[in-house]
Parts: sequence; structure tokens; C-alpha cells
Amino acid sequence: MKDSTRSALLVTVRTLIAAVCVAVVVSARTPVGWANLAIMLAGLAGLLAVLASYNRRWR
Repeated sequence: MKDSTRSALLVTVRTLIAAVCVAVVVSARTPVGWANLAIMLAGLAGLLAVLASYNRRWR
């Protein structure tokens, strides 16, 4: 696989994962409870994982 194709695919996958994580955090925001807090924390952990993956490349 070419480097340009691989990097474009990686950017697309990271963007989709980040969008899903943001959607999870926003959708679990309205109801109140410990389960929804855990879902929101999982979404935030996903966003941190995407950020760490991005930062590892530019270290």
C-alpha cells in the first residue's frame, strides 16, 4: 500500500472514531446516572486514545 493511501486511510479512520466518541459523549449527556457517566468516560477515553495515536506519530 502506498504511503499516501495509508495515511489517508488512517486519517479517515481516526476521524470516524473521534466522531463516534463525541456522539457517545453527547448522547449519554442527557440522562442522569452512574451508567451514563461510565459511558461518557469511555467516550472520553476513546478521544484520548485517538489523540495519543496522533501525537505518537509526531513525537
